Formats: sequence, C-alpha cells, structure tokens
Amino acid sequence: MKIDQLTFTRYIAALSVVFFHYGVNVFPANLPLLNPVLTAGPIAVSYFYVLSGFIMAIAYYRPDNNQPFASGRYWLARFARIYPIYLLALLVMIAAKFNEAGSDPLTVGLGISMLQAWIPGYPLTLNSPGWSLSVEAFFYLFFPLLLLVAKRHHLKALIIGSVVLWLSTQVAHTVLLNTHDYAPFSALHDFIYYSPIMHLNTFVIGFIAGVWLLEGKLQSYSSPLLNHAGLLACIALIVLLLIARQPLIATTGIRFDYTNGLIAPLFLVFIVLLALNTSHLSQYLQHKWMILLGEASFSLYILQKPLHGIYEKVVAGWIPDNSALHFYLFVIVLTGTAILSFQWVETPLRRFINSLYRTPEKSG
Repeated sequence: MKIDQLTFTRYIAALSVVFFHYGVNVFPANLPLLNPVLTAGPIAVSYFYVLSGFIMAIAYYRPDNNQPFASGRYWLARFARIYPIYLLALLVMIAAKFNEAGSDPLTVGLGISMLQAWIPGYPLTLNSPGWSLSVEAFFYLFFPLLLLVAKRHHLKALIIGSVVLWLSTQVAHTVLLNTHDYAPFSALHDFIYYSPIMHLNTFVIGFIAGVWLLEGKLQSYSSPLLNHAGLLACIALIVLLLIARQPLIATTGIRFDYTNGLIAPLFLVFIVLLALNTSHLSQYLQHKWMILLGEASFSLYILQKPLHGIYEKVVAGWIPDNSALHFYLFVIVLTGTAILSFQWVETPLRRFINSLYRTPEKSG
C-alpha cells in the first residue's frame, strides 16, 4: 500500500524541531499566537513515533500471510534505516567535544550503543536529537512482539492494552510532573521526557491503526466530505490545543505536556485521514520534491546540531548579525545538506547494508 502523501509531513515535523532549537525568537515564531505552533518540536517527536508505528505496520503486517517473520532481514533493514547517519552525526559531535566534558567513555558508549535515553543525565549528551533515535531503537526491538500478537488474531487484546498503556502514561506523566521532587533536567525530568517506556504508547497506537487500515476497517473514512472535514477539524484542534496549553496551565496551576502522547490520538486521526485521502491535496503531497523533502527529513533532524555548530564557525561571521537572516539561511543550508545526505550517503549506505542479507537458499 502506497502512502507517499504522508512523507512530506515528516519534513514539517522535523522543521518544527529546528524552530524549537534555533528559531524561537525569529519571525513569525516570535509572535505569541504562533510560537507554540511553530516551535512544537518536542511534540512533533510524538508525531514521528505515531507515524513510525503506522508505517511499520503497513510495511510488515500481512493479514493473510502465514510465512515466518524474516528476522534477519528485519534487523538488518532497521539497522540500515537509522544507524549510519546517526553514527555519522554522533562521530562529528564526539570529534567536536574531544578532550572536553561530555566526551567521557560512558557518554560516548551510551551514544554509540543508542542507550542514552534510558539513563537519566545522558539523553541529551553529544548529539542531543539522538535521544529520540534511542527511543526508536527500543520500538524496533518491541515491534516483532506487536506483529506476533496481531498475526495471532489478538488484536482486541492489543487494543485494550494500548488504551491502558496510553492512559497510564498520561496519568504518570502528569502526576510526576506535578510532584515536589520534579525539577527541570533532573533525573525525574529525564525519565518523564526521554525514557522509551514513556513514549511506547504513541508507537503502539500507530501500529494498531496501520493494522486496521490494512484489514479494511477504516475505508469508510475515505469518503471525500468526511475525509476533508476530518482533516480540517483535526488540524484546527491540534493548533488550538497547542495555543491553549500555557493559558490552561496558568489557569489551573496543573503542569501538563503533550510530549508523551497526550494528543497522539489526534495525530493518529490526521495520519489515517491523510493516508486515505485521494484528492488533489494527496496528489500535491506526492509531488517528487515533496517526497524528497520528507525522505531527507531524517538527515535534517539528526544532522541539525553538528551542522549548526559548523555553520556558526564557518558562515555566521561573514553575514550581518541578524538572527532571522541567520536562522533562515541555516534552514536552507540544512535542507540542502539533508537532501545531499539522503541521496549520496543515507540511501547508498542503506542499500549496501540491505544487500548483505542473504536468504538460506541464496547462501547455501
């Protein structure tokens, strides 16, 4: 099943992360009404996780296929998908921090093994966006179990489990966020925001929706009127909730956040509706340049920190001190670099690594 219209949304989500890190104070993100929308980078990571679960279900789940799971091919493909560029960005950061604080063997070892998100104090070390890949690696380990449960027709139990997991995650997140022991960037903060366990709910609900779609249970939502109205309503509600978060916290005195999947069900509805969309919008999003930007979004996301450091040292000094000019020029440089990385580094390496797989028949 082809769902290329979803690919460009990954670029938009990755761009919001870049805004969050480097463009908070530039126009139009400096406008109070638009700031929580354009700089919703940490929340966009939840969107990535929902989309990841959904796409992996589309890629691997086959309702009528009783053949055994090709674990060797799967693990190699997952490794090839994220690790080469992840490691490249990490090595650049290690080189930049050589003999500095944060380059000790434990920090480097956790980064290389993609375990940093599990250990409080370490998720944001070296290449800080890499914490989310540490979480994604855990999802890859967990995925075969989800696939096995779905293929054995225990989908009802999986749905119930996902609801319980989502609810318990949101309750735990909010309760822990409002305890007296909570402090920004403490061990508790790192557990709440970066622990893979606290993000698993987003991946699972994405997977279930992908299974439902393949089983034909969501086709009624492809009706043009319902689909378009649903997409508009979903986008409007997401934007409204992003804008309303801080006023609600100020009014109620209760701290809460969307980073662990609180609005992931809305992301899921948006993903499903867009996947089922067959209008001119879908055709526009399937344009080759839109797809290319979406495909390059992973390189854009993981290379943003090392490239920003290079940009600051090499380019920034030659340009007038204008924060908006610097930011948008950096976005152009980052996007161009990400496209080149995708085409000339990421894709060739992924193809080479995947070519190493040999079936028993071929290797015998």
